[in-house]
Parts: sequence; structure tokens; C-alpha cells
Amino acid sequence: MAISEFIGKDKARQIQDFNLGSKIESAFYRPIGFFFLSLSIVQFHLYLELSDQLKEHLWFAEIHIPFLFFTGPLAYLYFTRLGGLPAKALNLVHFVPGFAAFLFLIPFVLSDPNSKLEYVTVFPPRQIYFQFLFGLLVLGTISNLVYPLLLIGKIRKWKSFVQKEEGRAFSPFLVLFYASIFVIFLFVIAQIFFMPLFTIAAAALTLIVCSVFLSASTSPGLIVSFEKTAKEAGYNETRLQGLDVEAVIQKMEELMRDKKLYLDEELTLPILSEELKIKTHQLSEILNDKMRIGFREYITGFRLEEASKMLREEPQRSVLAVIYAAGFKSKSAFHKLFQEKYGCSPGEYRSSLSKKS
Repeated sequence: MAISEFIGKDKARQIQDFNLGSKIESAFYRPIGFFFLSLSIVQFHLYLELSDQLKEHLWFAEIHIPFLFFTGPLAYLYFTRLGGLPAKALNLVHFVPGFAAFLFLIPFVLSDPNSKLEYVTVFPPRQIYFQFLFGLLVLGTISNLVYPLLLIGKIRKWKSFVQKEEGRAFSPFLVLFYASIFVIFLFVIAQIFFMPLFTIAAAALTLIVCSVFLSASTSPGLIVSFEKTAKEAGYNETRLQGLDVEAVIQKMEELMRDKKLYLDEELTLPILSEELKIKTHQLSEILNDKMRIGFREYITGFRLEEASKMLREEPQRSVLAVIYAAGFKSKSAFHKLFQEKYGCSPGEYRSSLSKKS
């Protein structure tokens, strides 16, 4: 899978976009390529351990530890860049533990085979250096819990900035990240408390890798759909940066409840945004992406409630007067909307209230 990503990058440079006459080059192959490379080294080490062949290939013992520290940051970098965030979205500090692990591992790599064999066969380790090395292994495994959690938080946030139907493009990846957290948790438990779980955790990791491979092969549109939706969510999120969205929503509710702006039949999105002292496109984003409702639908809800209140409390007022007093311009539109919400006409609604009285 790693090789296919690196080869794919070279091929992508050769693909011509005949409509624009330019070359297509993806910026996302390299992180995921190195991610699969790191994961493959970890997987191979697991294979040698479980097949009891690590004693015969001591040169490979614990080589996977630094790569444990790289898998999480590389995966996070890849998916955030799919969302349109710049490469600096993940600071190089996140890769420092992996390079530090390389340096810490050098004495072990240069040690004699007998020392390596002792580390592989004796548990818990007796030497101080081996104890620190084992602690580094556990820490590398635990560190991989952080990045799936960060990605889950990022994706759940992105989902709030797109329509519900579009947000479904994130679902397969959320399942992947939750499954990864479960598997990493199994590895941690196995290494510290109950070693028989190690085989189950390794099998589960292999199952996840195979699932990723098969999904990428059979449904190549998954990544494309994720990338498109994530970029749209990131764009919508950027447009609302600097705003206290909850405060804007609360202020808008107060304007509707106290000043009853909805009674003005000339009320428009620009007028309301001016009252809130924000830009029109920002108000539109708040309504559409945060509240999941259009401007007209939002205002109509208040107007229908006001109309129903007038029908209940002001029996002397005619239905036609109620329509215009509630802020509606069209009699036919009001009847249709009222029927949809209350399941009856305004006249029937008032009659039913009179009978109950």
C-alpha cells in the first residue's frame, strides 16, 4: 500500500488535464505513503513476534518503536490536508518523539545479540535501559490513541458545518478511527496487563488494514467524497471564524422574542444581519450550517406561532387580519404553511379551540 502511494504520486504528475491543459499533482500522497510504510514495519515486527521468529532476526528487534510514534501524526496530517488545511496544520514538534526514539534505540541496535535476545525473551526487563525501552514501546502505542481522537473531534466539527446528507461522507472514516482506538487500547492492555490479548489485537489491526485496502480498491470515490466535503466544511468554518456563534444565535432569538422583528413583512436577511451587526453571509452560514434552517423557514416559524396565538387569544380579529398582522404577505401561502404545521385550516383551528372552551 505504501509503494502504491509513492508510485501513484509519480503517475499523478504525468496525468494531463485536457480541459485546462495543465498537470494534475496531488499533495496528499506523501503523508499517507509514509504512514503505510510505518504501519508495514510495525506489522512485520508483530508477525515476527507472533510467529516466534524474532529470535532468529534480532537485527529487526524493536526497530518498529520509532515508527509507532510516526503513524499517528502522519495519519492526522493526511486527513487534515484533505480538509484543505495547510501542511503546517501539524507542527513538526509532533514528529520529535519519533526521531528521539530513533536516537534512544541506537545503543540497542549496536548491542550484541545476547543482550537483544535477553530483552526479547525475559519479561519484565531486568536492565534499566531495557526497562526504559519497554516504557518507550508502551508510550509509542499510547500516543497513537491521541491522533484518532483528534481526528474524530475534527470530523465531528466538520459535520456541523455541512448538510446532514453531505456529512455521511465522513461516516466510514469515523468508523475507522473508532475501530483504531479500540485496537490500540487492546495493544496497551496486552503489553501492560494481559499478553494473550496481543494476538487478538494484532489480528484486529490486520483486519483494519485489509479493510482500508479493500475499501480504497473497490470504492475509490470515498477519499474524493471525503476531500470534497471536508474542504466545504473547512471553508464554512473559516467564514465564521472570529464570531461567537452561540451569542449571535441568542441575540437573534432575543430580537425575535422581544422586538418581534418577524412581524415586519419587509424583513430580509440583510436587514436582520444589520440588526445583529454581522455580515449577511455570516448570518446565512449560521442559519444554514449551525441551525440547519433557511432564513425564510426560520422567520416563518415565528410568524406561524404568532398567528396561532392571535387565533387563540383574539377571537374578534378576522383570519385575514391575523394573516397580515403576523407578517405574511400572501393569504394562500399562509393557509398552505398553517395547514402543514397544524394539520388544519386557520378557521378550523379557531373552531376547535371554541368547542374546547
